[in-house]
Amino acid sequence: MTEHTETTRNLGKAVGIAALLTLCATMFATNERDITMVLPAWDTFMRAFGIALVPTVIYAAVMYLIGSLWRLDAAWKAAIAALAGALVGHGLGYIFQILSNGAELNETAWQLILTEPLGLSFPFVISAVVIAAIVVPLVLRDRDETETDARSMRRPAPIAAVGSAFMRVPSDEFLSSLDDETQDRANEQWEAVVAMLEEHEWGTQAIGGAEQEHDSLYLADTALVLGEQVIMAQPAKSDERRLFTEVRRDLEGAGAIFDELEAPAEFDPMDVVQADGALYVGVGARTNAAALRGLRRLVTARGYRVIAVPVAGGMRLAEAMSVLPDGTKLVWAEAVQTPSVLGGFIAVPEPRGAAAIALDAQTIAMSASATQTAELVRALGYRVELLELDALEAKGVTLPRMLLLSR
Repeated sequence: MTEHTETTRNLGKAVGIAALLTLCATMFATNERDITMVLPAWDTFMRAFGIALVPTVIYAAVMYLIGSLWRLDAAWKAAIAALAGALVGHGLGYIFQILSNGAELNETAWQLILTEPLGLSFPFVISAVVIAAIVVPLVLRDRDETETDARSMRRPAPIAAVGSAFMRVPSDEFLSSLDDETQDRANEQWEAVVAMLEEHEWGTQAIGGAEQEHDSLYLADTALVLGEQVIMAQPAKSDERRLFTEVRRDLEGAGAIFDELEAPAEFDPMDVVQADGALYVGVGARTNAAALRGLRRLVTARGYRVIAVPVAGGMRLAEAMSVLPDGTKLVWAEAVQTPSVLGGFIAVPEPRGAAAIALDAQTIAMSASATQTAELVRALGYRVELLELDALEAKGVTLPRMLLLSR
C-alpha cells in the first residue's frame, strides 16, 4: 500500500462517514417535518431517503474532490469543503427532484434553488458542515497516527554503534509519478528492504524531510557516513545544500561528528565505496579533485587511504562497484575509465550486480535483476538476499542509494 494510495483511501473513509451521518441527520429532519401521520412509517422513511440521497452523494463527491487537492486536516478546512459540497449537492439535488417530478426549471424553481439552503434544505447544509468539521479531521488524524505507528522503524543505537541504517519513507511527490499498481509495488519493495535490514539486526530509523521532493529516496546522495564521522555532500549548486538540513539534524541527533569539505570542493557521497582501510572515490561529473584532496585531509587520520577512480557515463561509483567482506571487488567495468587503479576485481555481468551491500560477514543483498551476479557471489561462499526492486529502480533508486549505513 503506497502512502499516496493509503492517504486517498483514508480520505474516502472520512468523507464516507461524514456523508452517512449527514444522510441520517437529513432524513431525520425531513421525516420530522411530516407531522400529518397520514403516510405509513416506511413510506415516510423512503420519502425522506429519496429527498436526501442525491444531495448527499453529490456532497460527498465534491468533498472528496476538494480533499484530494487540499488536505482536510483541520476543522475549518473540512467545514469550508463541506459547505461547498452541501451547496452544490443541494442545487443539483433540487434540480434532479424538479426534473424527475416532471416540472420545469422556470424562474420560480430557480428562486427556490437559491433560497432553500436557508429554508427546507437548511438541516442538510448545517448537518453537512458541522459533521464534516468534526468527523473528517478526526478520522484523518487517527488514520495518520495509525499508519505512522505501523510504518515506524526501530530507533537505532547511536550512529557509532554496530548496524545503524538510515532511510527515508517514499514521499508523495515520488509516488505521484507512478501509477497505482506501481505505487503499491514500490511501497512493498521499500518495506521489504526495511524488513531485511531488521532481520539482520540493523537498527533502522527514518530520516525526516523531503516530503515534497521527487528524489526523496536518494538518501545516500546527502552524506558519507564513516562510523560516527559524517561528511556532508557538497553539490555544485550551493542552494541545493539546504535540502540536506533535515539529514544533518537527524544524524547529529544520533551522535554524528561532522567534518566539512572546503570550497571549491564538489562532492557526491554516492561516489564513495568503502573498503577495509580504503575509500574508493569516483571522480567525474559530481566529485572533483578539490573534494578528493579534502577527503584525504579528513580521513587519513582515521586510517583510510583515498583511491581515485575515474568513472564514465555519469555513473556513481557506489552503483558500479561494491566490496565484499573478504575484500573482493564487484565492478561493472563499463562504468570505470581506468580499471587498473582497482587492482584485482570481478567484472559483474549485469549493471545492477555491482550495487550490492553486505548485511553481515556472510550475507550480501542485491537486486533480483542481477541473478547472474548472485550466482557468482554464491560461488564465492556467500549467502545472497535477492530483493525485487524494479519499481524503485525505474525511478533511479538502487539499494546503496537509498541507505545510509554505519557499521
